[in-house]
Amino acid sequence: MLPIFALAVLLAIYALGEIVAQKTKAVLSMTLVIALVLLVGFWCGLPPTIFDDAAIPGAGMLLVGILITSLGTRIDFAELRRQWKTVIIGVVGVSVAVAGIILVGQFVIGRDMAMAGAPIFAGANTASLVMIDALGKKGLSELSTFCILMLVTQNFVGIPVASQLLRKEAKDMLARPDQLRLYMHTQAEAEEAKRRKPLQLPEMFAKPSVYLCKLALVATVANVLASLTKGKIHYFVFALLLGILFYELGFLEEDSLTKSHASTFILFITTVVIFTNLANTTPQQVLSMLPALLLCLGIGVVFAVAAGFVLAKVLKVGTGLSISIILTCTFGFPTTLFMPQEVAQAIGRTDEEKAALRNYLEPKMITGGFVTVTIFSVILAGIVAGML
Repeated sequence: MLPIFALAVLLAIYALGEIVAQKTKAVLSMTLVIALVLLVGFWCGLPPTIFDDAAIPGAGMLLVGILITSLGTRIDFAELRRQWKTVIIGVVGVSVAVAGIILVGQFVIGRDMAMAGAPIFAGANTASLVMIDALGKKGLSELSTFCILMLVTQNFVGIPVASQLLRKEAKDMLARPDQLRLYMHTQAEAEEAKRRKPLQLPEMFAKPSVYLCKLALVATVANVLASLTKGKIHYFVFALLLGILFYELGFLEEDSLTKSHASTFILFITTVVIFTNLANTTPQQVLSMLPALLLCLGIGVVFAVAAGFVLAKVLKVGTGLSISIILTCTFGFPTTLFMPQEVAQAIGRTDEEKAALRNYLEPKMITGGFVTVTIFSVILAGIVAGML
């Protein structure tokens, strides 16, 4: 296939996924739509060389480090401190779910498949990229298809469960008018005065090209550090941690990738590279993996619910809210924003009640998703990748 036409076809599929996700409010995720279109396309004659023709594999894995480094620049430590209970619930709950999949799953679906699927339950695209990269290096590329199946189906488990539990939490909140009144109006916090950070460059360097160059430099340092550990700590884990560190020191700007004006193309490349293994996936392979997929998802949800129940009692928060925060790992943003809004709209009887429910649920769900999907899933995937 002509390289530029191959790129155009993949861009069209990516755009379709984005449009469907927006129209369905992420109930049908972008990754699900892309995976389905590609699978059907390959089974109906789409050339399996389309990714290589468009030079996706090499460029994709090269740019992932930049993407994950940029994720570190989006971490708001002030909000994480305010939502400390949410952080604890997300980290502990997801750890329990991943441990459950590995410990129990290895006896029912096999060790390799349990190890491959567990980190995907903990997060989304970034965790998938870590695992697909690690599986390829270990000669287990056939398990990449299982990772993709986990990635595109887990939101069908997490979204309905979390939505119903949040509705119950909202109804319980309405039954406590004294608590509800606390969230009727949000208090605007004074903006912290901007201070010059140690490694912050002069204003003349505030250019998109400089932002992108600095991300690449930090990703380079992450790669070197990973090589010093001989791969025991994954390169992407270092990329995330160094992104956080250099943002705090002022070398990187907040949400650097967006400011570089390269975010759309880099997100396209790093998303599409996840699906390269689908080119050689047959319908029989997909069907043969379905029982293991359902078992893996089922074990993850059971352990997540159990952990959420215990953490709710220990931290004195609503059980439904606690479990929902853990399950944000299965869908992430923007569903973490849409879901509390829809619940508040459906359960609240007046505008004041709807606003209070939004103020109560929204920050916790968004923070929960950020902790589970953006931060902790990458770290967990790096740890599990080293155990393969």
